Amino acid sequence: MIGFAAMATIGGTLLLWLVWIAARRWGPRSSRAAPPRFPVGATAAVLLAISLPVGCVRACQPVPQPESAKIVAAFEVPLTTAVERANFLTILNAEAAIEGLDVSIETAEEMDRWNEMALDLSKSIEATAYRGNDIRQSEARVSDQNHLGQAWISFKRGEDPSLARRFRQRLMSRIIERWPGTLSVPVAQTGALPRKEDLRRSDHGYEIDPSRLAGYICGTAPGNAPKSACD
Repeated sequence: MIGFAAMATIGGTLLLWLVWIAARRWGPRSSRAAPPRFPVGATAAVLLAISLPVGCVRACQPVPQPESAKIVAAFEVPLTTAVERANFLTILNAEAAIEGLDVSIETAEEMDRWNEMALDLSKSIEATAYRGNDIRQSEARVSDQNHLGQAWISFKRGEDPSLARRFRQRLMSRIIERWPGTLSVPVAQTGALPRKEDLRRSDHGYEIDPSRLAGYICGTAPGNAPKSACD
């Protein structure tokens, strides 16, 4: 937003200065009677006042999420001890290597910084599996932030859905075998994962509490997310 406002202000001021110069040189006599100096400060102030609200509107518009970045599945794995977390990461690394993915794991020191910021930001595990040496092409993320000891692993559609699906199936097969208490976590219509406090247990995992559902679906009813959130 600030960048847009700055560019609009500088560009607009320069354009008006050129018009002012042209009017003084080649315009009618009435235009040549303008002040001898171009009012740079006043012009920039007016343009800035106009461009800031416009920039805010542009910045607040939702950015369409690429299909590859959409979450397609998520699960909760009980990892309450350091040994359990280490075992989990060993399995994640092994399956990622088989599928040609890299894994980025936050260190204890990095997680401690979150813990120092606020208790609700505390976490004991954070890892991302990504393809093509580009972390922006992540296919899975593991974190227990906001639900310590209960790690959520979410999977994205990926640039190649068939490869991403194969990785997900292989990894979850091993995870469920090792941690049979693993539960499925619903993906909201908006594409986001719900807050844990908005979930309730069901026969096969979690489901969004009906009393909290409105904020996770797109529509025009009170409390609904805007339709743009589901694009």
